[in-house]
Amino acid sequence: MAIFCDSLEFAAEALPEEFSAPDGFDPAGARGAEPLVVALLGDRCDLSINTAALQGWSHLFLANDPLQSQCDQLIALSRSGHEIPDRTACLARSGRGFRGFKGRSWTAVPGNIHLAVHFAPGCVIDRFEVAFTILAALSVVDAIDGIPDLRHRAGIRWVNDIVADDAKLGGVLAYTQSCGRIITTAVLGIGLNVEATPSVEPTPFVPEVCSLRELTTNGQGVPLRVLLDKLLRALRCNYDLLLQAGYRPLLERYRQRSTIIGRECTICTEESDMEPEVITAGRVVAIGDGLELQLEGSDRLITRGRLLVGRPKA
Repeated sequence: MAIFCDSLEFAAEALPEEFSAPDGFDPAGARGAEPLVVALLGDRCDLSINTAALQGWSHLFLANDPLQSQCDQLIALSRSGHEIPDRTACLARSGRGFRGFKGRSWTAVPGNIHLAVHFAPGCVIDRFEVAFTILAALSVVDAIDGIPDLRHRAGIRWVNDIVADDAKLGGVLAYTQSCGRIITTAVLGIGLNVEATPSVEPTPFVPEVCSLRELTTNGQGVPLRVLLDKLLRALRCNYDLLLQAGYRPLLERYRQRSTIIGRECTICTEESDMEPEVITAGRVVAIGDGLELQLEGSDRLITRGRLLVGRPKA
């Protein structure tokens, strides 16, 4: 793996402990990757090393305070035909202009994970339009499962929220490109509150947010480098599973970790915010192969909309 960073301080926070005091920039380590380094880090790269750590990944970029979401950057680069290696990961310490699902703003706070990854499958993937969202959400849950002393188990709230006891911990998004039936690009964006709980105005759809630090029984939380290592390992394993076995094994686990099956929920229009505009409501009995919702007593499958648990408050 080749690691590039524009801040040695951030590298010390994010990398495994054996790399917490890097020697600095090695021009040889950037050879062949210069265009990507410039695109993602600009004209400053304080660290460039090759290491066997975090196996299964080709490149890791660590940006201290990018002006643009690295997820957006990777999507723009892929659309412009820029060659991005398979299994490239980008982590931002903080930043501005970050966006989540459907372009909604996301607060990037130091100590939390703001990760974008690029995969280049080069093969046919059934249900690719949902497969990578499933992969990203499951990987976050898998990483959190590896943390001891948590008061609540993490789950997935349709479609892409990561929650614990209904409080939002993070979210994921996915973008794909294809050539015919071949999936050439998949960019995943992951935001996860690790050490800090962002100040977010409550809405009916996200009434509460939390961080992993708040959820640990000892109050110590989990170091960023530990969670990043767990998350990259989970992403690698689930990506390998997707390529080898297809999306159905991941789909079944997504269903198992859903926090809404069996619960009364309300589906509102995508434009709804503080005043929900209700489309339908009912008890969720199943999640379909394309992540559509089936409500009790209804043949209508819900494929889009904003979900809130329960009924809107008057």
